[in-house]
Amino acid sequence: MEAVFTADTLRLSHWIETASRLETNHAHFVAADIPAARQRILDVSQGRCRFTVANPGPFVQFREAHAYAGALAIKFLSWNCVGRCETQVTRGDGHHLSLHIPLTGGFKARQGGETVSTSPGQMLVVSSPGVVRRWWEGPCDLLNVMINRDAVVGVFSRLPGGAAMGSAPLTLVDLREQATLAMFIENLVRDLGRPAPAFSTPSATPHVERLLLTLVAGATRAARGLAADRETCAAAPWYVLRAEEHLRKHHAEKIRMDGVAKACGVSVRTLHYGFAKFRDRSPADALKDIRLTQARHALIEARITGLKVAEIAVLVGFPNASQFSRDYRARFGESPSATSRAAFG
Repeated sequence: MEAVFTADTLRLSHWIETASRLETNHAHFVAADIPAARQRILDVSQGRCRFTVANPGPFVQFREAHAYAGALAIKFLSWNCVGRCETQVTRGDGHHLSLHIPLTGGFKARQGGETVSTSPGQMLVVSSPGVVRRWWEGPCDLLNVMINRDAVVGVFSRLPGGAAMGSAPLTLVDLREQATLAMFIENLVRDLGRPAPAFSTPSATPHVERLLLTLVAGATRAARGLAADRETCAAAPWYVLRAEEHLRKHHAEKIRMDGVAKACGVSVRTLHYGFAKFRDRSPADALKDIRLTQARHALIEARITGLKVAEIAVLVGFPNASQFSRDYRARFGESPSATSRAAFG
């Protein structure tokens, strides 16, 4: 597939050249070996992303340059090595929405039971929680656009079907068919390379976020072939969204569903009805999933925090360690101790 833009057309070389200057908003990192690249990726992701290389050959370089505009983070990542590279990210309910755009090379991605192949000219939209694996062979340049979850909820909840799109599975977008979105991303990246970016000013960033998210929502809708009336039926009402936010903020506490319903201004019966119709699960199941996802984050970060499995179980809201272990294995296919051991590996 023909590339819509490249590192040259986006002027990303300028990002890298100016990254070390104090007057710019750019940051730059270079690694010349696999361990340094792995540690950098682990540190930047706060332990949520692991980088591995199978059957490694010559490792030339890993480069990273990034800039910010409000809740938007724009990152240019470049791998130049021989071997099968893979990243594995554990995403929680509050994780940012990610747009992965290959500039050279390509990659495959898998989440749940779905696998997609992405090449230059396409964009992969990742918004739902769970483990996401990406793998590729040979040199690969990638542009990542990451948008804060609060901004996503704020915009998507006002769009037809937006709440459903905010937790949609992997979605592949053809940027050649989304010229306005592609042009906006190109202008955004170029603007952030200027000495005084207009898009990163406090007065502009809220509008930039809303416009980008609106364009992404339209592209996602088109890519998934969803009709507007069908999406409207899938959109959750405000009280379900408020309940989900309440559960995320208070997941470590002892939660009663009548308290959640009261915080949302509805009855317990209405709360259960809303989750059953629009989320196909109960509020209790949603709470359990949030706690398990937070537990996985904590287990991956155990190499830094030094916390034990039993301590993590209590911290995320599981007073019964045995029940926690059973639920965790059912959710992730491995025991909590296995995840913790891998973090120290």
